[in-house]
Amino acid sequence: MGVLNKWALWVVFFAAWACAGGHQVGDESVWNLTPEQMEWFQRFHGNPAERAAEGVPKLLLGEHLPPRQNNKKTDLSWLKGVYLPSTNTSLVNPACASDVEDILRVLESTALLGKIVEEGHFWPLLLPDSWGKVPDGLIYGNYLLWGMMEECTGLDVHEDLAWPWNYNVTFKGRYCLISTTRQRTDENQQFESASDLRLASARVGVALTYPATPPLFQYGTCIPSSCTKEDMEASLMERLSLAGKEVKFLDCKAEDDVTEFDAGDIAYIVVISILGALLLAGALAEFIMSQTDSQHMRKGPLKYLLVFSAYSNFNKIFHINTKENPAVISCLHGLRVLSMTWVVWGHGYMFLLGVTKNVVGAQVLVDEVVEQIIGNATFSVDSFFFMSGLLVAYGVMREHKRAGRVNWIMYYVHRFIRLAPPIALTAGATATIAKFALVGPYGPSIERGIVENCKSYWWADTLFVGNLLENGHMCLPQCWYTGVDTQIYIILPFIFIPLLWRPKIGLPWMGIMTVVSFVIPTVIFAVYNAMPALFFARPEVPMTEFVDTYGKPWCRANAYLVGCWAGLLIFKVSGKKVDMTWWQALLGWLLAALVACLVIFGVANYNTTDHPDLMPPEVSIIYGGFSRGAWALSLLWVVFACHTGYGGPINTFLSHPSWQPLSRLTYTMFLTTIPVQFIYSGAVFLPVYLDHLNKIIETCGYLFIGGILAVVLSLMTEGPVLGLEKLLIHRPGRGNDEPKKAELSVRSD
Repeated sequence: MGVLNKWALWVVFFAAWACAGGHQVGDESVWNLTPEQMEWFQRFHGNPAERAAEGVPKLLLGEHLPPRQNNKKTDLSWLKGVYLPSTNTSLVNPACASDVEDILRVLESTALLGKIVEEGHFWPLLLPDSWGKVPDGLIYGNYLLWGMMEECTGLDVHEDLAWPWNYNVTFKGRYCLISTTRQRTDENQQFESASDLRLASARVGVALTYPATPPLFQYGTCIPSSCTKEDMEASLMERLSLAGKEVKFLDCKAEDDVTEFDAGDIAYIVVISILGALLLAGALAEFIMSQTDSQHMRKGPLKYLLVFSAYSNFNKIFHINTKENPAVISCLHGLRVLSMTWVVWGHGYMFLLGVTKNVVGAQVLVDEVVEQIIGNATFSVDSFFFMSGLLVAYGVMREHKRAGRVNWIMYYVHRFIRLAPPIALTAGATATIAKFALVGPYGPSIERGIVENCKSYWWADTLFVGNLLENGHMCLPQCWYTGVDTQIYIILPFIFIPLLWRPKIGLPWMGIMTVVSFVIPTVIFAVYNAMPALFFARPEVPMTEFVDTYGKPWCRANAYLVGCWAGLLIFKVSGKKVDMTWWQALLGWLLAALVACLVIFGVANYNTTDHPDLMPPEVSIIYGGFSRGAWALSLLWVVFACHTGYGGPINTFLSHPSWQPLSRLTYTMFLTTIPVQFIYSGAVFLPVYLDHLNKIIETCGYLFIGGILAVVLSLMTEGPVLGLEKLLIHRPGRGNDEPKKAELSVRSD
């Protein structure tokens, strides 16, 4: 066997071992430690149980700690109700109370602990060693004390010592992640105004130095398997109530806890299996026909199977067309991919805050002027609104020119069958099989917040109404965009029909609606007196204010309508030569660059987390009402100049054919990357450190894994749906132009 094959076997072995459970310590022989080495460990690092007792109990309970028992040389009773359940049988079951007593007995007895270690059993050290303990950097936000989950769940204790010890205990490790918070009171009573509250939120680090512990504090513990989640919760509530705190969340898991398949999981797996079988069957049929003289069968019933062919649809995704076509707005390929990368990069800073160990210090990562690219990453979404409006308007005008009319029924039907299936399949995966990947300490929190939401609200995303529900209930949080985009799309015919019927009336009508689209968000920001940036870094911003100023169609219509104007303009000049002098083209680029820079960097003095000055109302109103439309105006020039020959090296870059495959995948990547980010946060075993380099590396991983899933999602939905639509529905005037239209698709036309 060659060296390469040996390496391949090792890789397969490692992958199988990792998938089977990863690092486990149930078989303590993997440590290869001797009692002498463990004794050295204790001398050098200290007893882990004593270190634990000196940290979290004091931080949680402060002056409410119970007094030490003077008759004990080592008193670890503080651990009860914090790291271990109570021994009060009125709160916990008798077996749990007995095991906790046995654990405390060995932890408090140096002689007994030494005897057990001498026997080669290290669980009395491993169990408290797995607990989360007070780390450095609390003031900096490092209050996710998860401990080491696998060190706990791998424990399998069987101890039977005869006289004089008379010590017998048997249990496995059960890991629990505990989130505590202060008991609810009037949270705003210490602030005289909303402005005071906003200023205080920028100094949230001060709260972490208060003896009452952080507002949200997490730590991991390991309890015997005889103790249930309810036993631990009752013990915690009794202990924490003395200090004015309560349990926010408590999630426990043991190694033998198996996530069961329910009816929804099985149904989804069946659907995926059927789709996978169709993809393979279509590819096999295509292969057989290519090897035999049976091409005539493509026109028979077999054509309905061939649309599922994974082979042909894969080739369509990754086909690169190097021929120039004046009807194709080729610069959109690069613009689309770069915008999607910006979206994923920005989401990485937002959606992983729940597993970030430096959450307070991380806020300053958006305080430098150049870092406004991160703080204002939401404008990447407006790039997609702009491109949607552009391609919808361009497509409607071309269809009207070809066929003399627009089939408005198919306008809506095509939209729904084009966008809904990928959303439904992604939401189904998130509601069902995604939970099996949430193996980390934070996994149950993701399951509560995302998986359960998908079980209840998958239909809202699929029907494009999630952003309109109360409190923004959605399955996939990114689908607020598809909701807004579709809602604007629905009302566009009321703008386009006058334009197609009587251009002299339609153009002024469209101009009026565009002005209105700028006025409405301006009025909303004036009413709310809202700050239009860095919502994710300002916890005091009410959810209703955020939704009403960010996730509603009337707040984002201006960028969409600017895109429509761009589509009309490019349609008018299509196939014609546009004459501009060099200074006119240069002036256009300079103005576009100036507008874009003002939008992204213009309010850097206010768009920070630690700046003492609030954004003046007039700045907030103007910026909130006009910034998104202004960003779209700068893109209008970019697309127009590139398409008419005045793009220079920028057009060469954005129009390069290598963008095309990724450009076709942007819609499905938009759907898959955020679930990948959430699954990652629910799968990590330790909190992560947030900085720019880590986020760049993470973003590359999200794009790679999300891209693979996007290809699968596209093969299962987009390719077959478009193929069946072409077979079943004839759209007038769409003969030879259909391939060109495919090149223009922005996944939202």
